[in-house]
Amino acid sequence: MASWVSLLLVLLCRSISQAQEESSNAPHPVFNSESTINNVVQDPQTGRIYLGANNSIYQLGPSLKLQARAETGPKEDSPTCTPPASACQKTKPMPNLNKLLLIHPSNQSLIACGSRYRGICSLLNLSNVEQEIYYCDSKGERTYVANVEDNVNVVGVMSYYKKDGKTFNVFVVGKDYRNSDSSKLISTRILDEYKEWVVFETIIEASTIQPPFNIKYSHDFRYAFKEDGHIFFLLSRTDGVDTKNLTFVSRLCEDDQHYYSYTELQLKCGAENQYNKVQAAFVASPGKELARAMTESTVYGKVSPWHKVLFMVASSDDLDGESALCMYPMNSINERLVDIISACYSDNGKISGVPAVYIPYSSKAGEFCTSNIGKDLLKDFKCGADFLPSPLASRPKFALQASAAWTSTSLLTAVAVAVENDHTIAFLGNNKGEVFKVHLTAAADEYGKVPGDNIGEKVNKNLFFDLPQSHLYITTEKKITKVPVQTCLQKTDCKSCVELRDPYCGWCVLEGRCTRRSECRRAEERNGWLWSPGQQCLKILSFYPPNLSNKKTDKIQINIPSLPSIGPSDRLKCNVGSFQSEGIMLDSSQVSCDLPQPSDIPKTPENQDFVAVSVRIFVNETVELAEREFKFYNCAATVRKSENTPCTACVTSPWGCQWNTQYHTCSDKDNSIVGPNIIGHRKVSLSKEM
Repeated sequence: MASWVSLLLVLLCRSISQAQEESSNAPHPVFNSESTINNVVQDPQTGRIYLGANNSIYQLGPSLKLQARAETGPKEDSPTCTPPASACQKTKPMPNLNKLLLIHPSNQSLIACGSRYRGICSLLNLSNVEQEIYYCDSKGERTYVANVEDNVNVVGVMSYYKKDGKTFNVFVVGKDYRNSDSSKLISTRILDEYKEWVVFETIIEASTIQPPFNIKYSHDFRYAFKEDGHIFFLLSRTDGVDTKNLTFVSRLCEDDQHYYSYTELQLKCGAENQYNKVQAAFVASPGKELARAMTESTVYGKVSPWHKVLFMVASSDDLDGESALCMYPMNSINERLVDIISACYSDNGKISGVPAVYIPYSSKAGEFCTSNIGKDLLKDFKCGADFLPSPLASRPKFALQASAAWTSTSLLTAVAVAVENDHTIAFLGNNKGEVFKVHLTAAADEYGKVPGDNIGEKVNKNLFFDLPQSHLYITTEKKITKVPVQTCLQKTDCKSCVELRDPYCGWCVLEGRCTRRSECRRAEERNGWLWSPGQQCLKILSFYPPNLSNKKTDKIQINIPSLPSIGPSDRLKCNVGSFQSEGIMLDSSQVSCDLPQPSDIPKTPENQDFVAVSVRIFVNETVELAEREFKFYNCAATVRKSENTPCTACVTSPWGCQWNTQYHTCSDKDNSIVGPNIIGHRKVSLSKEM
């Protein structure tokens, strides 16, 4: 009865596997936009996807089915037009480029900022973007958030602001400026009307984070995120003199209402900062194995599996098209920022006597780090103060350096990182529409590419997973595609499964499937799931006896190291050619099987002295565990190898045959037959043969 239950379970698993395989082979869900897609966000509660395109906001379900569409343009506008619209002259229908999308969860709305009227925003219903919750184009320049130019990137992150005992919803924005734009690099925008505030108004004035008009900086904001009470921006910029880009991560205390804490830390990627311009980034925990490898390298300090790491792809100004992935533990970033701040507040801007700090966006000369606060009091000023210098930036000598973890001869434009069974996988998109799959270890291993037909189209920096983290959303110029992170089920045998080298995959031994560990019923049992990158398939190591005469039958012991746990409900079966018998477990790696009767052994081929028969071990009728050839020898056939010296051919064969000089026959070794006419195995001499 137990074996029937086990068989039914196997058949059920196979039917599920077949359905999953058919699903994995089905066309990937795709949505095509009528215009260029600039931004993509996901609602973490519902899994809905929102596309910010030119002239449209699309609302898609998790499977990329269109649910709603808001048309945002073309509309009457002018590049120099500042709200209110009634004051604008020489307007004409112009496209409205989406510049920023943010999920505003507390009131179930989508913040959508476009290029119209120099970058005003609207609030749309998350459940139906066709429903506009808030839009106003009559509040003047204090409410334009984004930018009118299509080559200026805008990033933002949700936050809060406290005033009069109340907590307000805000979003903090980072963007470059142009001649027709405000020079504010960072701004905090209110999402509630309160007293003199209007929605989307800047509520923090910080002239210090504002480049002077007589020095030309160029900023490219690529990423914004929150972590441990801080807001971070990742950007590249020129320094106002040199045109070469430098990458910085900047940090603000989230409850800093004056930006006193704004500090920039330069990030160097590759030897001599070879990859100097950030393109995209992703923040994630590194996983146990990558954290161990990073710690053992001694380059990153101690890295814990649960601490966050900034994964950044950056390009080179000097090497056309080349780029790399670099990794920066958030602990290291924060520690170096504290070093920079402490140097300015307590040590005249120096670390070990070397100048480490400067004031960015300032043309003033002279000393500025002169406060000399006692180090025991620094914790009281970790977010700055009005009497302390700000903003601050690290000098190049004190930049945070990282080696290139993986390099590409193409321009990497996107990165997303996941952890599966303690192993870390990076998905890296480039400007040719390719998405590489890289196993991040001590030596990163590119093991494949994500399937798709996006060749030739740049992968959008918004690369992310669905909520179960089983699929990846890949956006190109006018298309978003949902693809599985792995294709384990497409491999139908153990050899092809482990050859994938895919950290997501492994061979589910007792079910005979290539699966994720979570999809293998008995993965947690000993040797129940063999991980693709690091393990070999089950194999028969040896037989005892190692071979047998084709004139005999016997039981055979089969040695299979790493055999999984065979439970009382499991049934083993041995197939020796077409002969079947029950397999019996002798110990954790030994199986005993019957061999066929001599009459059932295949004939010995004419050109050899043995016949090789496949021995296959099955569990629960249909799942093959291991296979190897077993040889049945034929002593009488050994003389075929050398008809002129049959005795030598007989007794020197590997089978232990003996030669009868009286009858000139070669037969199986038989200790009961003795005499001067019997020449035993390997006892012949040249004179005897003569």
